[in-house]
Amino acid sequence: MTFPLSLRHANDYASKRVALVGDAAHTVHPLAGQGVNLGFGDASSLSCVIFEGIAVGTDIGEVSLLKKYEADRKPTNVMMMAVLDGFQKAYSVDFGPLNIVRAAAFHGAHHISPFKKSIISYASGELRLPLFA
Repeated sequence: MTFPLSLRHANDYASKRVALVGDAAHTVHPLAGQGVNLGFGDASSLSCVIFEGIAVGTDIGEVSLLKKYEADRKPTNVMMMAVLDGFQKAYSVDFGPLNIVRAAAFHGAHHISPFKKSIISYASGELRLPLFA
Protein backbone atom coordinates (compact mmCIF):
# COMPACT_ATOMS: atom_id res chain seq x y z
CA MET A 1 0.00 0.00 0.00
CA THR A 2 1.28 3.47 -0.80
CA PHE A 3 0.25 6.80 0.62
CA PRO A 4 0.49 10.02 -1.38
CA LEU A 5 2.80 12.62 0.09
CA SER A 6 0.29 15.35 0.76
CA LEU A 7 0.26 18.38 2.99
CA ARG A 8 -2.99 20.16 3.88
CA HIS A 9 -3.91 22.60 6.59
CA ALA A 10 -7.25 24.19 7.52
CA ASN A 11 -7.35 27.98 7.76
CA ASP A 12 -9.40 27.73 10.95
CA TYR A 13 -9.59 24.91 13.49
CA ALA A 14 -12.58 26.34 15.33
CA SER A 15 -15.93 27.95 14.70
CA LYS A 16 -19.17 28.00 16.64
CA ARG A 17 -19.76 24.51 18.07
CA VAL A 18 -17.13 22.95 15.75
CA ALA A 19 -13.48 22.10 16.37
CA LEU A 20 -11.33 20.37 13.78
CA VAL A 21 -8.88 17.89 15.31
CA GLY A 22 -6.16 15.69 13.82
CA ASP A 23 -6.48 14.88 10.13
CA ALA A 24 -9.64 17.00 9.89
CA ALA A 25 -7.48 20.06 10.68
CA HIS A 26 -4.23 19.05 9.00
CA THR A 27 -2.65 16.24 7.04
CA VAL A 28 1.07 15.70 6.82
CA HIS A 29 3.41 13.48 4.88
CA PRO A 30 3.36 10.00 6.43
CA LEU A 31 6.97 10.45 7.55
CA ALA A 32 7.94 9.21 10.99
CA GLY A 33 4.29 8.78 12.04
CA GLN A 34 3.95 12.41 13.10
CA GLY A 35 0.35 12.77 11.94
CA VAL A 36 -0.92 10.70 14.85
CA ASN A 37 1.27 12.61 17.32
CA LEU A 38 -0.16 15.90 16.08
CA GLY A 39 -3.67 14.48 16.42
CA PHE A 40 -2.98 13.33 19.99
CA GLY A 41 -1.69 16.81 20.81
CA ASP A 42 -4.83 18.35 19.33
CA ALA A 43 -7.10 16.04 21.32
CA SER A 44 -5.21 16.75 24.54
CA SER A 45 -5.35 20.51 24.01
CA LEU A 46 -9.04 20.51 23.11
CA SER A 47 -9.91 18.39 26.15
CA CYS A 48 -8.07 20.86 28.41
CA VAL A 49 -9.90 23.79 26.84
CA ILE A 50 -13.26 22.05 27.24
CA PHE A 51 -12.45 21.19 30.86
CA GLU A 52 -11.51 24.84 31.46
CA GLY A 53 -14.82 25.95 29.92
CA ILE A 54 -16.84 23.56 32.05
CA ALA A 55 -14.98 24.68 35.19
CA VAL A 56 -15.97 28.32 34.67
CA GLY A 57 -19.45 27.61 33.32
CA THR A 58 -18.78 28.64 29.72
CA ASP A 59 -20.69 27.06 26.84
CA ILE A 60 -18.15 24.57 25.50
CA GLY A 61 -19.24 25.32 21.93
CA GLU A 62 -18.51 29.03 22.26
CA VAL A 63 -16.13 30.29 19.57
CA SER A 64 -13.98 32.26 22.00
CA LEU A 65 -13.34 29.10 24.02
CA LEU A 66 -12.62 26.90 20.99
CA LYS A 67 -10.26 29.54 19.57
CA LYS A 68 -8.04 28.96 22.64
CA TYR A 69 -7.52 25.41 21.37
CA GLU A 70 -6.71 26.77 17.90
CA ALA A 71 -4.26 29.32 19.32
CA ASP A 72 -2.52 26.58 21.29
CA ARG A 73 -2.20 24.01 18.51
CA LYS A 74 -1.93 25.85 15.23
CA PRO A 75 1.64 27.21 15.68
CA THR A 76 2.92 23.81 16.82
CA ASN A 77 1.23 22.01 13.94
CA VAL A 78 2.43 24.52 11.35
CA MET A 79 6.02 24.17 12.60
CA MET A 80 5.93 20.36 12.51
CA MET A 81 4.32 20.42 9.06
CA ALA A 82 7.09 22.72 7.80
CA VAL A 83 9.79 20.46 9.25
CA LEU A 84 8.25 17.34 7.69
CA ASP A 85 7.78 19.09 4.36
CA GLY A 86 11.41 20.19 4.47
CA PHE A 87 12.57 16.62 5.13
CA GLN A 88 10.42 15.30 2.31
CA LYS A 89 11.79 17.88 -0.11
CA ALA A 90 15.38 17.36 1.03
CA TYR A 91 15.12 13.62 0.51
CA SER A 92 13.36 13.86 -2.84
CA VAL A 93 16.51 15.33 -4.40
CA ASP A 94 19.29 12.94 -5.40
CA PHE A 95 22.33 15.19 -5.72
CA GLY A 96 25.78 13.95 -4.62
CA PRO A 97 26.91 16.91 -2.48
CA LEU A 98 23.47 17.24 -0.87
CA ASN A 99 23.48 13.51 -0.08
CA ILE A 100 26.80 13.92 1.75
CA VAL A 101 25.56 16.93 3.74
CA ARG A 102 22.34 15.10 4.68
CA ALA A 103 24.24 12.02 5.82
CA ALA A 104 26.68 14.11 7.87
CA ALA A 105 23.86 16.09 9.50
CA PHE A 106 21.96 12.98 10.53
CA HIS A 107 25.12 11.22 11.68
CA GLY A 108 26.00 14.25 13.82
CA ALA A 109 22.48 14.54 15.23
CA HIS A 110 22.52 10.85 16.13
CA HIS A 111 25.77 11.17 18.07
CA ILE A 112 25.09 14.46 19.89
CA SER A 113 23.02 13.12 22.77
CA PRO A 114 21.37 16.36 24.04
CA PHE A 115 20.40 17.32 20.48
CA LYS A 116 19.07 13.82 19.78
CA LYS A 117 17.00 13.87 23.00
CA SER A 118 15.54 17.26 22.06
CA ILE A 119 14.56 16.02 18.61
CA ILE A 120 12.88 12.93 20.06
CA SER A 121 11.06 15.00 22.70
CA TYR A 122 9.85 17.48 20.08
CA ALA A 123 8.72 14.74 17.68
CA SER A 124 6.80 12.95 20.44
CA GLY A 125 5.04 16.15 21.51
CA GLU A 126 6.69 16.25 24.94
CA LEU A 127 8.69 19.38 24.12
CA ARG A 128 7.59 22.56 22.42
CA LEU A 129 10.00 24.81 20.62
CA PRO A 130 10.79 27.95 22.69
CA LEU A 131 9.14 30.10 20.03
CA PHE A 132 5.77 28.47 20.80
CA ALA A 133 6.15 27.73 24.52
